[in-house]
Amino acid sequence: MTDRLLDEIRVMVPELARDAAEVDVQGAVDEAVIDRLDDLGLFRLFRPSSHGGSESDPVEFARAIRLLSRGCTATGWVASALASNEWHVALFDEGVRDEIWGTEGARSLIASCYIPDGTLRPAADGFVLSGRWRAAAGVHHAAWACLGAVLLNDAGEPADFTQVLVPAQDFTIERSWDPTGLRAIGADSIVVKDLVVRGHRLFGSQGRAVHGAREHLTQRSPVYRLPYSTVHTHALALPALGAAEGAYAALVADRPEAASLPVVARTVTDLHAAWRQMQRNLIELMDDVRANVVPDTGLAIRARRDQALLAERCSRAIGHLLDAAGAEAWGRHHPLQRAWREAQVARSNAVNHAEDVLGIYGRWAFGTDINDRYW
Repeated sequence: MTDRLLDEIRVMVPELARDAAEVDVQGAVDEAVIDRLDDLGLFRLFRPSSHGGSESDPVEFARAIRLLSRGCTATGWVASALASNEWHVALFDEGVRDEIWGTEGARSLIASCYIPDGTLRPAADGFVLSGRWRAAAGVHHAAWACLGAVLLNDAGEPADFTQVLVPAQDFTIERSWDPTGLRAIGADSIVVKDLVVRGHRLFGSQGRAVHGAREHLTQRSPVYRLPYSTVHTHALALPALGAAEGAYAALVADRPEAASLPVVARTVTDLHAAWRQMQRNLIELMDDVRANVVPDTGLAIRARRDQALLAERCSRAIGHLLDAAGAEAWGRHHPLQRAWREAQVARSNAVNHAEDVLGIYGRWAFGTDINDRYW
């Protein structure tokens, strides 16, 4: 399936690159592109086989998103966010998985915003959810949303950080997303007011504890045994790599002689090294979980370190490519300046804050407790 998917994406890349400027202006990824990716199985890479998915290796997922993002970074970002959310939902209660994916032929894509901008209050028949969540990428294509919330106890005090699954008919979308880059990911706000939700649609500290427990290793397929800090974070760094590689392709298409410039050669080498680091970490993580071994903290935090640094390196790389291209590359519709803008916005996402992650890595390397694996 993955070979066919990659072959089809290779066909799409020139088309996406041709239309990327218009997509940026319009501020939306075409629904027909989402339909095409769905038909190819991209959104089922992390879906359980019991619900029509392929339970794919994360390296296969990474290759697909990296390649897709070379054509259009915004399309890669939306696809990566929506597809990676299926990994998380696979950890929820089986009843929830049946609700979302139980109807044959249903697409049922899931948007997310994990920042705890909502509150959950206990109620007689479940919990009452209210909040406003910003920057839910791909929400206009989604049938569900996975939203971060603070669970309050009976005294109204914070008791847990949890995620809540909410169907699209129970939330409102407010237009709010209009940045200088990644405009087309359509990350508008989600609003929920006094919605009663059942407990099986929640995933909090208890679910994370079960997921991280050694006993969990034999209960689910290997991909669902990966550390909780892995899939979503890598998913939102990969489009930056595709953006940088697409920028390089645009540069040498305009100026073939630029490939011989030392700064360009160093830049491409850095991108190759960043990809190899990420790939190596994912392979080692999968080797552990396939062997029923809980990946140690050192490997998990190294994977986070290299993922965050990948986004930083890609942003820097596009800057070098812009310098090599000259002033004309700053034209409003030139692919190099668009890649630079999109990489800056990608770096601003919390999972790509290299300084924060390096601080955690440094504390771990120094022997200081960094708490659980939910970084």
